Amino acid sequence: MSNLLAYLPQSSIACLSIALASVLYLAVTSRDGIIPGPAIAAHDYIPIVYVTAAAVLLYYIFLFNQSYVVFAEFFKAKKAYREKKIEEKPSIQGFKYGSGNINILAANRCAGNFNEQLAPFLLGLYLYATFVSVKGAATYGWAWLFFRSYYLYVFKRGVPSLFLSTIPAYCCVWAMIGGTVYDVSSK
Repeated sequence: MSNLLAYLPQSSIACLSIALASVLYLAVTSRDGIIPGPAIAAHDYIPIVYVTAAAVLLYYIFLFNQSYVVFAEFFKAKKAYREKKIEEKPSIQGFKYGSGNINILAANRCAGNFNEQLAPFLLGLYLYATFVSVKGAATYGWAWLFFRSYYLYVFKRGVPSLFLSTIPAYCCVWAMIGGTVYDVSSK
């Protein structure tokens, strides 16, 4: 196994980051107006499509980051083993599935937590756009993505820093789902 393997997830992260930046650009420069009320036609969901695409791209960035971090930490340990700084020969499986390494744990939790939160987020996003407001859903959606984007960094710092990512993101989801339930029950 060559150190070149570490470049495969890095190149994927770079490509996905360019795609994410492109989606952000399209969302900002879109000539389609964002309607303030609920979606009426399929065309009204265009801002939500941009948020959804950005969420999926960010998810894949986090997944490829998991691979990158495992390879990087494995190759560091392999070098230390060759230089006789550690006694036990490292294995890629040991690093991928339980090394106790904080960088790997943070990358795993970043992707895992995003995955855990993605279904409620998307459900809330589309419910809110359908029953309450496309503009509100897009606003909550972009805010949620922002709060999720730095989870990796605050995870390494622990609590209470971690709450700077999780609590605002949860509030976005709760606001969309709660706002939808309130709106449909009050009609």
